[in-house]
Amino acid sequence: MYYIKDAKIRRMLKYDGAPCAEVGVLPGAVGDSALLVYIVEDNREEGYEIVRILTNDADTASDWYDNNMHDAFVDVTSSAFTGSPVMSPEEERDKFQRELLIFGDLKKQLGLRFRDYS
Repeated sequence: MYYIKDAKIRRMLKYDGAPCAEVGVLPGAVGDSALLVYIVEDNREEGYEIVRILTNDADTASDWYDNNMHDAFVDVTSSAFTGSPVMSPEEERDKFQRELLIFGDLKKQLGLRFRDYS
């Protein structure tokens, strides 16, 4: 499971024509990669859905996270959650999404950003 150290909305953009929040997520465990998580509004219980996840395996101390001039960013949307003896991949993904949305005031910030995005 992925532990969240920090999560912040980086920017709003369009994803498949829909408003989308790009959220930077820093790992809480040594060895885990920083993530870019793309979230859209959804009619589900939480109100939001993760639609894309990118990892960045570059060292943030020597290669700033925003440097996308190389292949450090890898799309892991379909492979980020592999499951475990106690959880299926879908359950892991749902757990990560729930934990991300309750991190700090991220859900409140998402509501404000989606409301203001035109």
